[in-house]
Amino acid sequence: MVSQTNNAMQRRTFLKGAGVALLLPRLESLGQVTDAESPRRLLTIVNHLSFYQPELIPKTDGLFEKPPPLLANLSDHFKHLKIYSGLDNPAVQNGFGHTPCVGILSGYFNKLQRKNRISIDQAVADLVGDQTRFRSLVFQAGENLNFSQIAWDKHGLPVHQIDSPRKIFNLLFQVNENEKAQQQILAEDRSILDAVFRQAKSMEKRLNATDRAKINEYLSSVREVEKTVRRQAHWADRTKPQVDYDLKSFDRKSVDDYVGTLLDLAVLALETDSTRAVTLQIPFWEGFKEPNISGNYHDFSHHGQKPEKIKKLLVLEHAILKRISGALTTMKERKAGNTSLFDQTTTLLTASMGSANAHNFDDLPALVFDSRMKTSGHWRRKDTPMSNLYLGLLQQFGAQRDRFGESAGAFDLLA
Repeated sequence: MVSQTNNAMQRRTFLKGAGVALLLPRLESLGQVTDAESPRRLLTIVNHLSFYQPELIPKTDGLFEKPPPLLANLSDHFKHLKIYSGLDNPAVQNGFGHTPCVGILSGYFNKLQRKNRISIDQAVADLVGDQTRFRSLVFQAGENLNFSQIAWDKHGLPVHQIDSPRKIFNLLFQVNENEKAQQQILAEDRSILDAVFRQAKSMEKRLNATDRAKINEYLSSVREVEKTVRRQAHWADRTKPQVDYDLKSFDRKSVDDYVGTLLDLAVLALETDSTRAVTLQIPFWEGFKEPNISGNYHDFSHHGQKPEKIKKLLVLEHAILKRISGALTTMKERKAGNTSLFDQTTTLLTASMGSANAHNFDDLPALVFDSRMKTSGHWRRKDTPMSNLYLGLLQQFGAQRDRFGESAGAFDLLA
């Protein structure tokens, strides 16, 4: 009986000559390269001020036969796109101004408590983030205000959202000039954590049940910090990836420039496997300037049905969706192993409000892009929890659970 190894050898190709035989590497052209299982990745994009839904959401369910003008920007990806409309977040309580927007990815906001619940991007990061330099990365175009925090860890604490493209680029690709100092800090942090952990454990026997519960909660937090320190130590002496990308100067006041630059960095972060979960939020700009339009994005989104304001708002929203479409096209062109980056990535595009003009936090849109999708099109799901979609997304990433947030079931996103 011939072993599997010998079978593999027989399928390989030899070059023979002058009494020498050279075993060539497996060659793709000869069908000798087997497809290794590619990692799954998540790109989450949230537009804080939503989109003008009359020009984004089709009027009927089913295939995109007559796409509205905004949606037409994504026409290159219709084959792999599902749109859900009418979704809501029943556990998001109305609050002052834009504050409930913090609950868009968790499905939860209690205005009497500052502590939130885990957001869907971080729940996925918990499943896919162990083997990369960064467990997840969260970007945002614009200043981080108290109501623009959308990423929350499993303890309900905010995940840092980075608004500087230069900082992001350096984080991903530049050598740390203070590498030796960083190594020392990592060693010291770990020794301090070890000492604290030992001391806390030694106290447990002398405590009552209530205090033991407090200590256990504290120790859980220490363990999380320790994991972070160990991850940093593991990657500290590993070379960062090299990329053929020049971070050009851009106008921070330009919606188009800012969003485009952050999308470039999001794609690079996924392509280099620096992380497998990237979140990008597009919050509002108090002021901005494009070549043919200037003003206040927030003001335009609160248009009061005035045609001149809606017209200016749509200029910005067309620009944003064109940039997103371009990023998806780039992902289709970039190879990551044996498949394209797009094939490995599920992309979720949603909004923190149904309508910024109405300041409502239901009637939410959600666009899901995935190359594995069997049926594309639009489905209206009036008064259905957004968390149903999030649960379906979690299950696609292998989560063995039947609940997320206020879910009442799971969407089958790939059907």
